[in-house]
Amino acid sequence: MEITASRTGDQLVLTLTGRMDGTGAQQVTAAIRQNLTDHDMALIFDLGGVDYLSSAGLRVFQESARQMKERKGRIAVCQLQDFVRRIFTAGGFLRVVNDFPTVEAALVGTASAASTPAGDVKISGTGWTLSAHHQSDTPGILAVTGNLAAVHAGTVTAADIREMHLSPGGFGIATGAMARNMDEAAPLLGEMVQAGGRVYWIPTDGNLNPDFFTAKDLESSGMKTFTLFSTSFSGPFADVLRITSDKPEGMTLTEVYAAIFQYMKAQYPDFKGVCAVALKATIGGLCSSDMKNSLIAAAADRAAKGTMPMPGGRTVTELPFDGSVAEKISAVNVTPQYGGSILICIGFGIDPATAGRSFPEETVAALYFKNPRSATTGPFLFNKGLVFRNFPWDNTKSFDEQIRVSPADGEFVAVHNLLNITTVKSAVAGVLPVSVIRNGDTAR
Repeated sequence: MEITASRTGDQLVLTLTGRMDGTGAQQVTAAIRQNLTDHDMALIFDLGGVDYLSSAGLRVFQESARQMKERKGRIAVCQLQDFVRRIFTAGGFLRVVNDFPTVEAALVGTASAASTPAGDVKISGTGWTLSAHHQSDTPGILAVTGNLAAVHAGTVTAADIREMHLSPGGFGIATGAMARNMDEAAPLLGEMVQAGGRVYWIPTDGNLNPDFFTAKDLESSGMKTFTLFSTSFSGPFADVLRITSDKPEGMTLTEVYAAIFQYMKAQYPDFKGVCAVALKATIGGLCSSDMKNSLIAAAADRAAKGTMPMPGGRTVTELPFDGSVAEKISAVNVTPQYGGSILICIGFGIDPATAGRSFPEETVAALYFKNPRSATTGPFLFNKGLVFRNFPWDNTKSFDEQIRVSPADGEFVAVHNLLNITTVKSAVAGVLPVSVIRNGDTAR
């Protein structure tokens, strides 16, 4: 089966050539997963080159019709050959799908369902376009507990652990753990995300198996949440941005944030260099670096060993080949994963130079770290992501409604600390230019 994908605005066209038997059906399913983005409101199949359709193939169209109905979109077929038309007719499928003689007619016939409301602002860059809706002038507040640079370097101890109180409607990321007390939490502090009224977490027990809890679960169990470093925000989002990649492979998180920061600087003359982000995206390929083993134990081990003096007044821990403590206990995967699945990404970006002129030096220093082996310029990014399949998404609802409720309804797959080379094919982002950074430390 040969499959070609093309897009006109929010309309995805899949041109199929060959037999749509069991094998062909699997190939088309994979193509839909890889190419259908959360922006797409019409799915058009050009079947002019398909001369055979089995029951397995028909089920692909039935599932696609269900999927598009969920998002209040349309599905259409065109250029049906006689045998394929007879199968569609016998199965009653033509009663629920739009049938057109040509691709051009299908594009015109589904355009009303596919149209995207115009944004207040439209900008574009190399390989991407962005439209924006301004929603609120409420000052953005970012609550910060701990010091990210210290966590990354491994200059932390159990005395730096704090209890973290969760906001029912908020968003947050942390190096955290759920336990009855700090002593139990210390060896388990790993990747943590709060979104949609749930807390997602990978304990550092060496297994990298994620888990999640609702706020009600935590309350009834008597478990508490502890952290070495966390940031949280609640909104409302100042702006909702729709970012689309012009490249088939998608755009990296670095490129997504470049678009966000370009918008921030253009629309907010007093932008202070820190932006909190909640992102919903179709994954191109996810790359990750997740804490697998205990950070506290690894930090204590390095402290016990100390540093080794070297010529020129340097130490082994300063040399490029010697990674940080966080890097040494993390499982790094740069092979792209989860293509076509849905990513809920929570995090922030910071331009240290701009932020340094807007906030106290110690406040800015707690939000980022420098990688001596990277020559990357631009904002420092810190993001964690949740991966879902079969994710219900109703584009008729506001982004705020969807991002706070939908994660509870999808098929949860994984939680990861995201590398900036992660790619997405499209994204809707709720952004909050941060004007206040407050201490989120709540308990010793």
